[in-house]
Amino acid sequence: MDILQSGKNTVRVLLFILLMILVMNCKENIKERNFGEALEKLQTIEGLEVLQSGESMIAVSGKYQGRIFTSSSNGLEGKSYGWINWDLITDKKDQITMARLGGESRVWFGPEYGKFATFFEQNKRQEGEDIKVQEDLNSKQFKKVSSSKKSITYQADLQIVNANNYLFKINTKRKISILDRKTINTDLKISSDIDISVVGFSAETWLKNIDSIQWTKDKGLLSIWEIGSILTSVDTKVIIPLEKPLDSLKTYFGTKEKTRYRIKNNTLFYKSDAQLLGKIGIPPENTKNIMGSYSRKNNLLTIVTFNFKNDGDYLNCFPKNTAPYDGDVINIFNGEVNKSLGYNWPFYEFESLSSSKELKPQEEIYHKQTTYHIEADFVELNLISKKLLGIDLNEIPVF
Repeated sequence: MDILQSGKNTVRVLLFILLMILVMNCKENIKERNFGEALEKLQTIEGLEVLQSGESMIAVSGKYQGRIFTSSSNGLEGKSYGWINWDLITDKKDQITMARLGGESRVWFGPEYGKFATFFEQNKRQEGEDIKVQEDLNSKQFKKVSSSKKSITYQADLQIVNANNYLFKINTKRKISILDRKTINTDLKISSDIDISVVGFSAETWLKNIDSIQWTKDKGLLSIWEIGSILTSVDTKVIIPLEKPLDSLKTYFGTKEKTRYRIKNNTLFYKSDAQLLGKIGIPPENTKNIMGSYSRKNNLLTIVTFNFKNDGDYLNCFPKNTAPYDGDVINIFNGEVNKSLGYNWPFYEFESLSSSKELKPQEEIYHKQTTYHIEADFVELNLISKKLLGIDLNEIPVF
């Protein structure tokens, strides 16, 4: 009996330890959604600055390539909306792996795959495990060129080599701005007395050819690739109004992706719950310059806008593509948390890409993406969604 009782006590102790580990993990996840806690953990980042307008706050580092790490609509106690790769910061690898740091706004350069890919070396297999991030994209620090209470501008000269072994010499400038409530009200078409918590910020990027020769399509071109990684919940869905009907959707990863979206009333709905690794793309002919997401659980509506004129070639980032200038304007990436596969990506991404052009020396292209996180009761969020996305939140498909 003593042996049996001893065994039961051992099991109880093990179960208690397991429970405490789970509780600690849950607490850590909660901390990461608090802006003040995230800000404290970011203190080791060089050049970290906070831009603030009322209760709206964003954590920015120009040295880390004009990156917005995270934001809040409710001050230090508010949710921290951005996903950050804390492991790289803990392991002190953040200065040499900037491309993998995440954040609500960062810049990459397309195309990812194909003949002129910027993430693969010449004559190398183009599979996910073979991706090689450009050295300058991983470690080149940007310098501050101007600042005010509401914005900071940074720039750097970079070198990017594509899979065609063509060297691009570029200057990249990034202006990060936090929006005041008056600007947000105008942008979102809402009255000043509406009861909401909101943060709005924009990232403007210029990419200039600083070489002595013109870029040409036969050697490859570059595009500005704006990416925002946002923490998610199980009920979050991305909402993309379409310019014209889309019969089928380009899915980047696997056949299961086809079960994770619906097209209804000329609007695309996509599960962005971090439950299955996936990515979708919207071509220019179907693109409007707005997209969003909604979580009823979090009383959270996110709106993203970007400049779009359909005035150039859009680079193809699709794996194994044979048409390098037949690409997407919008990409949505959905992460996954799966320890057995080594995935720890509890986020989704709003991505927009600029057009590409055969830039002459000193010519440049420009791209701007603006993000708004809005917390309010359902009635107020639904009014905003109807005005901007053309969608009644009650009519989001269940799937």
